[in-house]
Amino acid sequence: MQTLSPLIQNEVAHPNWELLRRLGWSVANISGAYCVAWRGRDEVVFEWRNGNWYRLGGTAPVEEV
Repeated sequence: MQTLSPLIQNEVAHPNWELLRRLGWSVANISGAYCVAWRGRDEVVFEWRNGNWYRLGGTAPVEEV
């Protein structure tokens, strides 16, 4: 029987939704490390990676998150 420890070590840290909310994003459609967020008419897909949010695509202008 194999241990589950390698799976636990590769587990993604819980995303910090508050970082997006502080920048005015409304977070929805959460799936693991991914989410869709809206701000006004802008819609963006973000990925939580290495303790930061990264924009994957969307209709909003590119900015730092």
